[in-house]
Amino acid sequence: TSAVASEGKTTIAVHFAIAHARQKHKTLLIDCDLRCPGVHSKLGVTPRTGLSTVLLNGLSWRETLIQFESAPGLTLLPAGPSSSQCAELIGGSLKQILAEAQREYDLVIVDSPPLLGFSEPLQMAAAVCLVSIPLNFWPVVARIKARRLRVLNTRLSARAQRAEASVTALHAWLALAEQSGHVGHWQLTVAENQLLWSDEIYRIHGLWREHYKPRIETALAAFHPVDGKRVGVLMREALATQGHFEVAARLRRPDGEIRHVIMRGAAALDSGGHVESLNGVMVDVTEPKRAEARALPHSPARDQPLEDDLTGLADRRQFDLSLGYEFKRAVRSRKPLGMVLLEIDHFRAFTAYYGLLDADACLRMVAQAVQAVPRRTGDVVARYGDTEIAVLLPLADAAGAQRVAMQILEAVRALGLPNAGHESGALTVSCGAAAFVGMDDLYNPLELTRRAARALADAKDSGGNRICGYREVELLEV
Repeated sequence: TSAVASEGKTTIAVHFAIAHARQKHKTLLIDCDLRCPGVHSKLGVTPRTGLSTVLLNGLSWRETLIQFESAPGLTLLPAGPSSSQCAELIGGSLKQILAEAQREYDLVIVDSPPLLGFSEPLQMAAAVCLVSIPLNFWPVVARIKARRLRVLNTRLSARAQRAEASVTALHAWLALAEQSGHVGHWQLTVAENQLLWSDEIYRIHGLWREHYKPRIETALAAFHPVDGKRVGVLMREALATQGHFEVAARLRRPDGEIRHVIMRGAAALDSGGHVESLNGVMVDVTEPKRAEARALPHSPARDQPLEDDLTGLADRRQFDLSLGYEFKRAVRSRKPLGMVLLEIDHFRAFTAYYGLLDADACLRMVAQAVQAVPRRTGDVVARYGDTEIAVLLPLADAAGAQRVAMQILEAVRALGLPNAGHESGALTVSCGAAAFVGMDDLYNPLELTRRAARALADAKDSGGNRICGYREVELLEV
């Protein structure tokens, strides 16, 4: 307690409790300031029940406890809804709670209202003494002087200041580490829909904390349109499934510079098992990407863009470069490498019926649908031919490639595009899937593309709107 209000007793109590909990002491913090509770706000929780509910409704105090992942040893008994009626009940009930709690916890901290103007602190002091020392010593509480209270406050304040200084130093080290590694952290809270960035995230975006307050809508708009849509889909799925995600994306700064980043995120749950926030990191991999590009052999076409103008996907030249690089890496690491090759069914009939402009718009929509299918970091989606799109899938075996192909097939069906130029009446795609699983299977990256093309031809020959995997008997037939 303290002599008057605003002396920092709640802050001290919270720091004291956290410090002991992190030293692996089982700690219970009880917020007894039922008129103006403040502990829950400093710990970032919004309880619906608490001590006032226990006193008024006879609820068990253990049913209102809150645990914290950041401090596993810390437990909070919140004050609950503010109430002045509980002042008459708190003495006897607190004695019973403390008697039970002292058998379960190493340390119990009671945060009470100030001494002047309230009767509850004296009742609480009596309850504490009745539990912690023999009954004939409890009148000592009545002789506590303000001077001794000030000494206690001074010592606790000094301990809190040292804890705050330690936290400040840790934050400084974290900021330095993030700046050195080009890694920033972010958090999206569910209740407030508030997006929080570290300083390094601002630097990656080319922004300043003083001039910009991040919002989820503007943050997604900063990505390449296709990448922003995919990031949004993955974030929504992580919130819905309490899962995690990882995605590579292109970020456009206000000055027009393109940065290549990798985003990772995971859902964080509250004590009730509900998603409280989405926490993650953003890694700036622009410089490694540029170094890799500089290491490629020079050619007259090297300075040309590696992006298809119509669809926004990687072009065929970028796909070929990625195929060679990923195939070598798969051979070295002895990991599989999958590929999906897809083509729009009856696209000539579509173009003849709707015209070239609608055909180009249709191809862009299909490309965006394929790009939005959740994939691993490092996957490449490229325009392979006039009506063909290729998806390169590092670490995916034949079964994994077929799963991705099925997701692509369903994503295009979900577009609901018509094709009045064909009797089916709907726009569909056919997919062929193949995979490299070892040098004993194939030793040339071009053989992987040939197998995917063969599987695509089987899908089209079977009527389209389906997926086919590469058939091993094909080599025997040849």
